[in-house]
Amino acid sequence: MRVERGAALAGFAFVATAIATAVTETTGPDITKTPAELTAKLVSDRADVIVNSAVSVAGAAAVLLLAATLATLIMERGAPKVLARIVLCSGAVTAATKILGAILSSADASSIHALHDNQIVYLLFRGAQTADTAAMIFFAVLLAASVAGLSAVGLLSRASARAGILTAGVLLVGGFDYLAPDAGPLSPIQALGAVLSLIYLIFLSTTLLRADEPTTRAHDSLVATT
Repeated sequence: MRVERGAALAGFAFVATAIATAVTETTGPDITKTPAELTAKLVSDRADVIVNSAVSVAGAAAVLLLAATLATLIMERGAPKVLARIVLCSGAVTAATKILGAILSSADASSIHALHDNQIVYLLFRGAQTADTAAMIFFAVLLAASVAGLSAVGLLSRASARAGILTAGVLLVGGFDYLAPDAGPLSPIQALGAVLSLIYLIFLSTTLLRADEPTTRAHDSLVATT
C-alpha cells in the first residue's frame, strides 16, 4: 500500500473519531454549569464520559498515523524536511494532549464516588476539556505544515493550499478557546475551525487517494505484463 493511500485512510479514520468524539461529548456534562451541577451530571453519565475518553484515545492513534504517513510522503516527494519534522512533532503533541484529556476525564468519571469535593471534580473535568481544546492548536500546525509540504511537491493546487492554510488559521485561533472552554468569546471560532478542518481533511484524503490511483494502475499493468 502506497504512502498516499495510507495517509488518506488515516485522514478518514481521524475524521470518524473526531465526529464520534463530538457526538459522545454532547451527551456528557456541560463545563459551563456549576461544580455541583456538573458533578451530578457526571454521576449519571459516567459511561458516556468513559466511552468518549476511549474514542479520544482512538483519535490520538489516528492522528499519530496521519502525521507519520504525511511526514513520510512529504520527505519521499522531496519537500523541505523541516516541514516533515513539524508535521511529526505537532502530530505527536496533538496525540499526547488528547490522551491527557482522556486520562483526566476517565479518571474523573471512574473515581466520582470517591471524590467528595465538587470543586475537585469540576477542575479535573475542566482540565480534560482544556486539553482537548488545546489539541486543536497543535493539529492546526500539523495541517498547515502538511498543506505547505504537499503543495510544494505538487499534490495540492495553489487554491487548495490557500484554503488549507486559511482553515488551519481559523482552527489555530479557535484553539485558544482553551482559556475558557465552551464559554469564551472564541467558542464560535473554535466550532467553525473544527468543522472546516474536518471538511478539508476529507478533501485532502480524497485527493491523496486519487493521486495514488495512477501509480497503482501502472503497477498493476507492469505486474500483468511480466
